[in-house]
Amino acid sequence: MNRAFNRRGFLVGSAGMAVMTATAGNRAAAAQSTPVGSATPSTGAVVAPTTDTAISGQIRYQIVPSGPNDVSVIQDFFNTTFRETYPDLEVVVEPAPSGSGDPLLASMVAGEAPDIIDTWTSRATPYIDADQILDLKPLVDRDFGVDALADFFPWVLEAQTLESGFQWGMPRYVNITVLWYNRTMMEEAGVSEPDDTWDQDVYREAILSLTQKQGDRTRVYGGHIPVFAYGRFANKVEAWGGSVVDPNDNTQAIFDSAEGQAAAEWHRQLMIDELAITDLQFLTTGGGSEGVAGALANFGAGRIATLEEGFYPFAYADAIGENFPFAVAAPPSGPAGRPILGSADGFSIWSGSPNQEAAWEVVKYASGPEFQRALVGLTGYLPVRRSVIPEYLQIVIESRPQLAEANLQVGLDLLETGDPHERPLFAQDAEAEQIINAGLERIFVVGDTPVDYLVELADQVTEAMQS
Repeated sequence: MNRAFNRRGFLVGSAGMAVMTATAGNRAAAAQSTPVGSATPSTGAVVAPTTDTAISGQIRYQIVPSGPNDVSVIQDFFNTTFRETYPDLEVVVEPAPSGSGDPLLASMVAGEAPDIIDTWTSRATPYIDADQILDLKPLVDRDFGVDALADFFPWVLEAQTLESGFQWGMPRYVNITVLWYNRTMMEEAGVSEPDDTWDQDVYREAILSLTQKQGDRTRVYGGHIPVFAYGRFANKVEAWGGSVVDPNDNTQAIFDSAEGQAAAEWHRQLMIDELAITDLQFLTTGGGSEGVAGALANFGAGRIATLEEGFYPFAYADAIGENFPFAVAAPPSGPAGRPILGSADGFSIWSGSPNQEAAWEVVKYASGPEFQRALVGLTGYLPVRRSVIPEYLQIVIESRPQLAEANLQVGLDLLETGDPHERPLFAQDAEAEQIINAGLERIFVVGDTPVDYLVELADQVTEAMQS
């Protein structure tokens, strides 16, 4: 899929490097002194998987950078802290290639791909369909006991496992969609700050009240809800009581239901008729970036009042600086509840790798507490390990003091009580996503197509899945 809606296209400050190194260093002795199987997570210790720290070789790890310093910072970690545990295993970090087409898939087919790649559901499925991703389930069953898996959030592991049992990744970080908002704009517009009582009706009125127009042009958008991207659209269909995929038949598209059309119309009116929530053209005007980068830049500049986006605290702190106070809240509920979109970002191993066992050792380490603490210090991402959660706020606020008043506890609470989950998958999910995104573009980007077009679009997807 084209990464036009890439939620990772934002800048992260380089200050995370010092936190990354220091945090990892402070924990190294404790991690090495904990014997495998010595305790369960309930005691405060973490049961480690079986490891082979004597393994040797060189592993290529391709990351999708969030900022200009990510490659060098993560490379430094693998050169230092990682080598304390794996002295003979070298990890070479490289950025994902850019350019037209899919350079990574081309390198896989040519037998020249990196051993490990950063993935998430939409990025992984095309490579799974092409048989280029290694099934990690046998390795997990071999090296992780039940107690060793207990430190992970169960929904994250489930989200990285297909219905067939094929496990395409190990967790890298947790991402959930929340509502970020400009506190100053809320106060000036006389809108109360969002809380658990907000539903779609209160949300709509707040967005309209926060929108500022100059003639027929919008000067400040009341909201940013990127339903032109399939994953976000699927979440909204669920909030209205529908689903995108028949739960009993993953070849059947059902997002054209009354609930799906109602969800689409609610957002279409605000985006196309009212010009109150951002459209893709606004995010790219003047050379701006699509997706998260454009939203963050405009939010930081005071051109958007609220954003439904991922949990990227450092990105918000760096984009906003001292411009205005901001905070985070749970997304407002829809008519059928408040489903929390959770993203399963992970590490995948190329099925053609000649170094699969060594790559697996790197993946086990990177999904473990040591690297997770380091990643929190670099990015502010939510860790995949429950054992790191108690340290999260301290690490993040020490790095970005302005986040102390941002109500980040909301994100931690949603991990435990919000039932985060990924969207359901179609039988050939990459193909389905491509078809759906093209259709959503007609409704929410071009803006000349009514929502009953979803009936035709669902038929197209079903036909493609069943052919």
